[in-house]
Amino acid sequence: MFIQTVSCTLENLILVNEAPFIHIARPARKPQKILLCGWRRDIDDMVVAWRGNLPKDFIIPKSAEKILFCGWRRDMEDMVMVLDAFLAPGSELWMFNDVPEKEREKKLIDGGLDIHRLMNISLVNREGNAVIRRHLESLPLESFNSILILADESVEDSAIQADSRSLATLLLIRDIQAKRLPYRESLVSQIHRGSFSQGSWIGEMQQASDKSVIISEILDPRTKNLLSMSKISDYVLSNELVSMALAMVAEDRQINDVLEELFAEEGNEMHIRQADLYLRETEELSFFEVLLRARQRREVVIGYRLANAEKAVINPPAKSEKRRWSLEDVFCGNS
Repeated sequence: MFIQTVSCTLENLILVNEAPFIHIARPARKPQKILLCGWRRDIDDMVVAWRGNLPKDFIIPKSAEKILFCGWRRDMEDMVMVLDAFLAPGSELWMFNDVPEKEREKKLIDGGLDIHRLMNISLVNREGNAVIRRHLESLPLESFNSILILADESVEDSAIQADSRSLATLLLIRDIQAKRLPYRESLVSQIHRGSFSQGSWIGEMQQASDKSVIISEILDPRTKNLLSMSKISDYVLSNELVSMALAMVAEDRQINDVLEELFAEEGNEMHIRQADLYLRETEELSFFEVLLRARQRREVVIGYRLANAEKAVINPPAKSEKRRWSLEDVFCGNS
């Protein structure tokens, strides 16, 4: 799955003989640990440092973000601390739920969070019910980069009730965003999608989904079918995710080291990156060249999803084949 990482990470480890058709890779740093999952017969052909360049204006610093949490979880303090470690300075975390503000602060402090020591984010508290429209309309929903709808602790004992609440909040937020979407942006987005007629309710919400990301936490696996069909939200099956992680660790304890590395606030983590971080519109590049550009950002690309494709391509076979990319494409990788 991660074989293509060899082409970029081994460039600092492998010494090769002089040859006119390849770039000679010299070890510049101490050896690194590499995890190779799987095997291919052409593995020897992949130990090559491919030429490429990354224009300086592609190095884009992290910018401040505005994130909204709808609902309250018992481990909220852990989520706040993780976000503070990940986000750029000046970011805002809005917390919208029916827990009184003074009680929230007490819960966070009891959980071990020192609000005054947060470095990168500032907390903004808003009290209200996430399934009442007029309460949601008091929020600047169109201004958030990301919105996370949590399975509220008040109904977490009932998966069906928690999911129903999350879905109701999701539909209300998307509808409010769609109504606030400027007419011109709405029309352009509608022409671009071409899937729904003008005035379509679900179409309007899909247009709003282009402006911000909403992640809904769901507890019942059957609920994901509704979200998958509507295409107006991504989702996290929190219980199923934890179960799968425990099953993998139970079968192989070494997997725990990989999971800890991926889930820690420091070290490697998986990302979905927009194409404009690595290339320009209609630029013709091979996957190897994209991979090298990612390497210059200290990242490793492991796959991509084209704008008109339903599924991502992980470890693409024809890495040296050039193709014309679009800024609507996305890449999957770690940093």
